[in-house]
Parts: sequence; structure tokens; C-alpha cells
Amino acid sequence: MRVCEWSRFMAAPAGGIGGEKTALTVGVFDGVHRGHQALIGRIVREAPACIPAVVTFKQNPKQVLRPETYRGDIVSPRRKMRIFEELGVKLVILIDFSANFSKLSGREFIDALRERGNPAYAVIGSNFHCGHNLDTDALRFKELNRRAGIRTEVVPPVAEGDLPVSSSRIRAAISRGELDTAAALLGRRVELDVAGLDARPREGGVFYDTRSHSRIIPPPGRYAAVLRGEDGSGDIEAEVLVEEAGVLVPVPGGAGRIEFLHIDGAAR
Repeated sequence: MRVCEWSRFMAAPAGGIGGEKTALTVGVFDGVHRGHQALIGRIVREAPACIPAVVTFKQNPKQVLRPETYRGDIVSPRRKMRIFEELGVKLVILIDFSANFSKLSGREFIDALRERGNPAYAVIGSNFHCGHNLDTDALRFKELNRRAGIRTEVVPPVAEGDLPVSSSRIRAAISRGELDTAAALLGRRVELDVAGLDARPREGGVFYDTRSHSRIIPPPGRYAAVLRGEDGSGDIEAEVLVEEAGVLVPVPGGAGRIEFLHIDGAAR
């Protein structure tokens, strides 16, 4: 999977990177949950005629615009890239969100995607908004693409129960320790990528500090989990201790990723 920084993308000549047609989707993809997977599945089905491409952000825009209220990432940026690859994405256009980028109008953003991304097909969720002060919604996005001859699909939310699957629902469920609920919305286990976190040996194992990396974790308590190495190998079932500041893994060598066994009320 190729990753192209937005600055390099904007410096590319008209016609796109390598002149290849793309099938693209756009979003924050916080958690890459079942709703996001529905969008990604559509662009992947356009291969090999089009390169499946995701346009997303290095960091959640809310973390930049409203850091005092941002509660943390559902998955790490590194893990998000790996999930994209596992789902069949071949190109990621990665935006380093900033105050300057936030001033870009929706029209300017869409024009850039069209001129440099060379899309033959685009798909977005019905709650999509982009541009300065969120000036462009999904229907406007579709209309601008229609004028340019780009086939565009607006997809309604995936539902779980009576409510749509959303990153905010997942974040709230994890915060309450409702890991079964969060896993149902994600379409996989709740996980914590600890590679790259501040780690220190402590009595009983290795402690990973999540405070400086904006990670959402369950409430304090003991949880059954599967520990994986950085490359996703070496499954070890163990009980981890979640504290306010991070997670204690009871293995001397630590882990690369923690997958919580999603049983509601598992903390004790």
C-alpha cells in the first residue's frame, strides 16, 4: 500500500499520481468501524480498473480544533494504516490537518481531489461534511462530482440496533467498559496499539502510558485480553490491568498490541 502525503499530492501534476484512475473515499475513519468498512468495500470492488484510495488525516481534526474536549483515538494512526491495507486499500492520501488546511473551502478541497486524484468513482457517507466551517455536505459533494463526470455514491449509515454505527458511540462504549457493544460496532475486538507508547518495566510486567498519545481506553480494572507482537504474531492470553494513566501488561517483554476479549462487565 502506498501512502502519499497531502503536500506531495498537491505538488503532483494534473491527472494524478502516475496517471492512474482511482476509486476514492474520504473521511477521518476514526476506528475504521463497520460503517467505514462499507465505504472501503465499495472502492475495493472497483479494482483492478481503479486504484482503491482513501483520503484521510494524520490526526483527528477535533484534536487540532478542540483539543480540550478530545478524548482520544479509537485506534492509533499506525494501526489505522494497517487496517486499511488489510481491507484492500492500495493508496492512502494523508492530510496533516492544520489551522491553515481548515481554511480550505469544500469546493477547493473537492477540486484538488478531482484534479490530482483522478477519480473515476467516489463514495462517501451521508453525514459527510468538508471545508471551512463544514460548508460542503454529501449532496453538494456528489453534485460537484456529477458536473465533472465522476460517478459518486452517497451511502446511508450502517445501523446497529436502532442507531447508526458511529465513532462517538464506540468511544462512549469503550469509556464505559462495554467492550461487547464496542466490538459489535467496530466489527472486530477493541484493541490498543501499544507500540510506540512510553513503556517502563514495573513490578508485574510492563506499563504503557497512554496519556501522551491520546488513546481511548476502558475504565480502570482487570481485563482478559490477547497480547500480540508488533508484527501481529505470538498470541498470548493474559489479564491486563487498566489504570487511569495506561495499561500494565503482565509479560516481561511487553506486547505490540492488546486485543480486549469483548465481554461486557469484564473489568474487576
